[in-house]
Amino acid sequence: MPDISTKYMGLDLSSPLIMASGPLTSSLDDLKKAEDAGCGAVVLKSIFEEQIEKDAGRDASASGDYLMHSDNQEYFEAMSRDYYVDRYLTLLDGAKKSLGIPVIASVNCKSVNTWLEYSQRFLSYGADAIELNYFPIASNAGVSGEKVDKELFDFAKTARSRIEGKLALKIGSFYSSLSNVIKRLDETGLDGLVLFNRPFRPDIDLKTLEVRSSAPVSSESEYGMSLRWTALMSAELRRADIAANTGIHSAGTAIKMLLAGAKAVEVCSVVMKNGFSVISKMNGEIASFMEEKGYLATSDFIGLLAEENYERGDAWERVQFLKTIGSGK
Repeated sequence: MPDISTKYMGLDLSSPLIMASGPLTSSLDDLKKAEDAGCGAVVLKSIFEEQIEKDAGRDASASGDYLMHSDNQEYFEAMSRDYYVDRYLTLLDGAKKSLGIPVIASVNCKSVNTWLEYSQRFLSYGADAIELNYFPIASNAGVSGEKVDKELFDFAKTARSRIEGKLALKIGSFYSSLSNVIKRLDETGLDGLVLFNRPFRPDIDLKTLEVRSSAPVSSESEYGMSLRWTALMSAELRRADIAANTGIHSAGTAIKMLLAGAKAVEVCSVVMKNGFSVISKMNGEIASFMEEKGYLATSDFIGLLAEENYERGDAWERVQFLKTIGSGK
């Protein structure tokens, strides 16, 4: 039987399929289901500093009659924030005690100090790694691309120097020179890079004329960007392992990511649509592919079609069709 295990960020994974941060990694019951289905690791649902502050403010508003007559509002809000962080720590602690696979904590904050504080606390509770969820929206036209990039590199360097544990950065693809960004992030000493973050996508409801979320789950056609950049960069990185993310709905797509050089893939939407049993199915199909090709271990084919390893590697750089679609020429 082929060995579908892999190594990501120095962590031993029994399968290259990682249950990504999302609704299905926010409870111990679902985390156990993910392990039982065959996930190689789990990423706990991201803890969002912005959401915690919003909830803490809501809690304070609910106690407004008391707080308006006291000087305890700041203390109350701090206690409320601690409550939400402690709840996350309880989930992390329970996962570490109950699961036999790596548990990765995911953090999304606004201030660097909070990123560092949360990450260190989660590592002290036994998290096997930290995944920093970083996705700024450069909506201010007065801010240059150079400044956006510099803020990213400064953040990565600070995080790497201050967080004493395995560290991955989950980034978006909206940078002017992704190859430069990915290469420089690798040089900071990060252990992993997750390509790519799938952000909130606003849309307009024409009936209510309100902004709402569009396509909260990914589609099977969304994997192309992650596949291209995994193939372009995986063989160039000296330290950071790539975990591919977004649009991975089948074993076939997962295999493509591994062939491109990803050490693991993160799945979420496919499990939300089809249940945890899809993990077992995908693992079986990965093993069948390996058996058909004669691969005994995932290391036999991971990166086989990365740009530097593929004789037609320039195909990954193509951005224009050679023929006009439908022209027959």
